[in-house]
Amino acid sequence: MRPLVLSVSVVATAFTLACKSPESGEATTAMTDGDTSGPTTTLNLPDLTTGTTTGPTTGSPTDATTTTAPQPTTAGPGCVPLECEGEVLACGDCMDNDGDGKVDIADPECVTPCDNLEDTFATGLPGDNVDPCNQDCFFDGNSGAGNDKCEWNLKCDEANPGGDECPYDPDYKNCPEMQSEQCLSSCQVPNGCDCFGCCTVQVDGMTYDIFLGDADCSLADIDSCQQCTKNDDCDEECHPEECEICFGETEPPPGCGDPTCAGGQSCTLDMEGNSDCPEGYYCQTGCCFTVIPP
Repeated sequence: MRPLVLSVSVVATAFTLACKSPESGEATTAMTDGDTSGPTTTLNLPDLTTGTTTGPTTGSPTDATTTTAPQPTTAGPGCVPLECEGEVLACGDCMDNDGDGKVDIADPECVTPCDNLEDTFATGLPGDNVDPCNQDCFFDGNSGAGNDKCEWNLKCDEANPGGDECPYDPDYKNCPEMQSEQCLSSCQVPNGCDCFGCCTVQVDGMTYDIFLGDADCSLADIDSCQQCTKNDDCDEECHPEECEICFGETEPPPGCGDPTCAGGQSCTLDMEGNSDCPEGYYCQTGCCFTVIPP
C-alpha cells in the first residue's frame, strides 16, 4: 500500500423531464380542488449537469434552500506538487480534491503523496495490496514483500479487517510474531500505525484502530471502518506526551514546540499542503519522509 487517504437515478431524471414547467423550469405538482389559485408544491430534483440539489419548498420557488457538494479548489501559489515516479496524484497535486479545506498531506486521509484519494484512507491505485489476505508494508508504494520483507496475513487478526474475503481463522498457522530486520528498517511507518496499515485515530474523543486498506474508510464515516489489531512487532506507537504528532493530526500537542522525530527531521505543515521539508520529502505526523514511488 502507499507510504506514511468520503459519496441520481434514471427514474428521478425521467420524472424531472416529464414534469418540467415551461415557464419556470421547475418540476411542479398543483394541489387543486377546483381552485387553481392555491399554493403549489415545488419538487426541486437534482440537476444532473451541476450536481446542485434543492430541498422541497411550498409557495414561491425562490424560498428553496440550495446545497452544493464540496468542490475541488486549488492551493495557493506557494504549493509545490509532489511527484511519484513522474506522476502527480491527488494527494500531491496542490488541489483540495474533496473540498474539505485541507490540501494534499494536510488532509488526514492522504497517507502519502503516492495516494490518489483524498476522501478515504485507501490509495485508490490499482495493484495496491490486491491480495485480500497477504499483506506487506502498507507504506512502501507497491504490493509484495520482496523488497521490504514485511509479511502478514489478515486471517491472523481477530478484528477481521479482511471481512468476508479473508475472514479471521483462529487456527491459521502462518501468523509470524516477529518481522524481519529489513522490514523494521525499510518500512516508513508514521506515528500511531503499524507497518501493515493498522492505525489509531481519534474522532470526537473516541479512539479507533482502523485498517487503511478498507476502500470505504473515511473520517466522515469512521464507525463503518474495518477495525484491526496492531502488529506489536512493527507498531510505531505515538507518544503525544513526548510532543509527537499522531496519525491523523497535523499540529503538535498543546504546550509543545517543534514535534519530536526519532532519528529524522521535524517539519511544519499548513492547510494548503506546504511544508518545510527538503525536495523529495513530504511532511507526515510532523516528520519528513522520503517520497517512495508507487
